[in-house]
Amino acid sequence: MRISDRMFFNAITERMQRQDQRLFRIQEQISTGKKINRSSDDPVKHTIVVNSDKNLSEIDQFLRNIDQADASLSISESVLATIENQFIRARELALQGANGTLSALDRANLAREVRLIYDQVVAVANSSQAGHYIFGGHQTDAPPFLNKGDYVGTAVALPVTITATVNDQLTLTLDGTTSTVTLPAGAYATGTALATMLQTAINTDAGFQSGGLSTTVSFDTDHLVIQSNAIGGTSNVTFTAGTGQAVLGLSAGTTRAVGTYLGDSGEVQIAIDQNNTVIKNVPGDRLVKGAGGGIDILAALGGLQIALESNVPAGIQTALSELNTAGDQVSNERVALGARLNRVETSSGLHEDFKTVVMRLKSEQEDLDITRAISDLVLQENALEVSRSLAARIFNISLVDFLR
Repeated sequence: MRISDRMFFNAITERMQRQDQRLFRIQEQISTGKKINRSSDDPVKHTIVVNSDKNLSEIDQFLRNIDQADASLSISESVLATIENQFIRARELALQGANGTLSALDRANLAREVRLIYDQVVAVANSSQAGHYIFGGHQTDAPPFLNKGDYVGTAVALPVTITATVNDQLTLTLDGTTSTVTLPAGAYATGTALATMLQTAINTDAGFQSGGLSTTVSFDTDHLVIQSNAIGGTSNVTFTAGTGQAVLGLSAGTTRAVGTYLGDSGEVQIAIDQNNTVIKNVPGDRLVKGAGGGIDILAALGGLQIALESNVPAGIQTALSELNTAGDQVSNERVALGARLNRVETSSGLHEDFKTVVMRLKSEQEDLDITRAISDLVLQENALEVSRSLAARIFNISLVDFLR
């Protein structure tokens, strides 16, 4: 069959186009550093690369989860270590207080340190990580434990008018001391004015001043909140009588003792691989309040404080037994945390090893041998130039001239 000039020209043109495409592909590979830039380059290898990317994405997410769990568990373990040390010191004080040669004054001095220990345990139980409280269960936006006792009143209708001998009396118990307070007569148009008046009336009462007792009073939305300024297991506020109770919303309020738990029992689980999760928190009701069969470790500390302040050796012995149980409760939770930490660390190592394998597999499929690619680029450029020169000599015309 006779081959026309046009057929010959088309054949050479197609050949140069294929060479040009190969040249472009090599240039693209050198630019990206990858042998495979689209599925058409190599469908089988492209599938392997896509699956590898999916696996790597999952591994990275699990590693991020593990980092979160590790941080939370590590902080929790550190807090439990601090609480454990505080209970060791409390037991030492209890043993000292049980000594029959100590006087009431000696035991009162020991009680002061127990108050500080109580306050420290509440403080660390309110520890947070990145703005989230770690012992509140699912309730992580606010401190889970009251650090001081308070009384939360009910709604107050403003303005409030206090009239002498009509509604100006309040009887309350503050940290174990009871006194009747007389409120100054007057009209109080705002919650702030009402709270300031009540705080001043309580804190200037002779009965409370003699015991060094005081409160902080605030107005929260529509009700009064009266908080003791004392620390320790006896920090408490209770309203028991008085003609001013009703108008101030203090006759049917709620007494909340120091250490009251405001969180829930929620356990936060996080995935560490496709089939397993780990609990990254310890709910404070179980750790501190004894939910699920334990004891209230704050009540144990408070019992020691009261026994020392009351100079009751038998009460000190009882408190010592409770402190031993409380210390064991904290230690058991700490052991459980340690086991979870070991688990997430092991999972992290396994994921890192698997990630290395997947990255190597992906690299074998798509990473470019840059030295070989540059050599192929030079060869392809030379081949294309030869094809162009050959076409020019055969036809003795330019491509533009031919297309005319």
